[in-house]
Amino acid sequence: MNRNRKVLLLGVDGLIPELVERFCAEGVLPNIQRLRDEGGSTRLLPYISTWGDTNFVSFLTGQAPGTSWVGQRQPPSGTGHLLELMRDAGQRAALVHFPESLVPAGERDLCFAPFYSGSGPAPMELAPACLHSTHLDQWTRTVSTATTEALGWPPTGTLAHHQKHNRFAIERTDDGFVALIPAHRAEPVRVNLQADGERLRLTVAGSEASLGVGEWSDWLPLVGVHAITGKPGAVRFKLLDYDVTNGKIDLLQSQVTAPAGGSGRPGLARRLIERHGPFISKWTVSADPDTRYFETSFEEGRYQLEWLVDSALTLLNDEGFSLFATVFRLNDETHHTCLAQCDPESKFYQADDHQRYLEVIRGSYRILDDAVGRALEGCDDDTTLVLASDHGDVPNSHLCDIHRRLAEFDLCTIDAEGKADVAQSQAFLKDERGGLEIFVNRDLVPAAEIARVQTRILKALTTWYVETDAGERNVVALALKKQDAAPLGYWGERMGDVLFAYAPGFVWGTNQRGDTVAELVTPGANHGPQIPSASTAFASNHGIAFFHGAGIRTGVELPFDTTRGVQRMDSPGATFARLLGLSTDSLDGKVLEGLVE
Repeated sequence: MNRNRKVLLLGVDGLIPELVERFCAEGVLPNIQRLRDEGGSTRLLPYISTWGDTNFVSFLTGQAPGTSWVGQRQPPSGTGHLLELMRDAGQRAALVHFPESLVPAGERDLCFAPFYSGSGPAPMELAPACLHSTHLDQWTRTVSTATTEALGWPPTGTLAHHQKHNRFAIERTDDGFVALIPAHRAEPVRVNLQADGERLRLTVAGSEASLGVGEWSDWLPLVGVHAITGKPGAVRFKLLDYDVTNGKIDLLQSQVTAPAGGSGRPGLARRLIERHGPFISKWTVSADPDTRYFETSFEEGRYQLEWLVDSALTLLNDEGFSLFATVFRLNDETHHTCLAQCDPESKFYQADDHQRYLEVIRGSYRILDDAVGRALEGCDDDTTLVLASDHGDVPNSHLCDIHRRLAEFDLCTIDAEGKADVAQSQAFLKDERGGLEIFVNRDLVPAAEIARVQTRILKALTTWYVETDAGERNVVALALKKQDAAPLGYWGERMGDVLFAYAPGFVWGTNQRGDTVAELVTPGANHGPQIPSASTAFASNHGIAFFHGAGIRTGVELPFDTTRGVQRMDSPGATFARLLGLSTDSLDGKVLEGLVE
């Protein structure tokens, strides 16, 4: 085994195998096609729930959720997972812009800009990405998404639609205009704007820029600005619209961050920023063709992805790391905003709009393909490049309020806000566990009655139906008691007493009417709540993985069907262990033997 062997994991949130095949056939993904031709590939079946944290944890640990899934923002420890094996072997891992439900295990490892899922802004965010405008009335919220439907888990916000609420007024002054960067935990930062013919002169923290419509500024330093708490940061702007006569200005301001390297690596984090520029974890505008200036999400997404690839090559080629792992999220966002309008099986599909929405999705795949080419060019002969997704997506049709369903069977008490009153409920769900595990409240239910309550929960789930234009549909596709869930990869003390998954098209949610289940009024696509096998002729919930380079066979595609074999999400982690020369004894996943030399 080559002791210099390295792995670069370019993880993608929600890459759909059917669309990869479609776009490769069109010839618009030449670099991903190269991965297929020169390396090995396979579809992957996600675990329940089919969302990023559960499945990327399984993917990179090499362990099923029963072993490694503790909960969102709760990394596993002491399970002998891949990162712990690397630490024990003296190999260094870098997790950069990766779900915070998994962290590196070694003191010399790097954890940089993890996804933040807590309340409020991420610690590294000094100021949010914003749209500043003299005419805020040009943006309007639709009533349905703003007030009547909340989707996602927990269903307290419209997570499934990736909406942003970051628009701020530009005010007129005696000699021009002023915008304010809303810094967190500090005073706003003033941005002075003055007319300069057909251009706009911008001044912030002693730095100046002159912009024409459609132009980006350079990164402007904000070092030492009191409003940014004295931390080193930088900001850049794009002038989106400028009408001198009418005094109209639309100005995009990037996210301002100061990420530090975890595990005692602040110096390395600083070197990455000095070498590759400031890092942004979020773009300013949703990748939604019905949103003004949505194309800027592609520009900022491209910047972020190129930063990630360049940093991966720096860490693997120059800094002595054996593993780099990241997750890019633009593709998933375009699925959430566009897939329902593209898929002919969606209730929101209209043939006249199909190409407009599909081109947005296609554009995000092209950005990804360019990044794959960038990585291929920079990887040395000892590196295995892996492009992989944690799941796909399928269109939504109905929202489901699981706590209200349990309340109908006297298992859950709902408060005045429609939320579960856990202290008064026999059964409830936990926010951090992914929304498909129901827990029996042992403070209320005696041990001798737990099995009875489990049975009652199963009755609530398995008898849940809704009438549709096409006839009666079951809301829940699968439901199992804890003691029967091992074949699905779940076991152990942390899991719920009942595991379930919704049928295709059903998504976590609530609405103002307080429905238990209701037909959606806004288009969208989802993955997390639905059974991992959910699919249409156009798309599916399946993940996908491409392996290329050191240690990988050429031109191999592993079969994926129920009669010849299904690869699970923990298999890549076990394969990484094999490539890095590590034992797989403590891993649940099976090495993808057909791909490895």
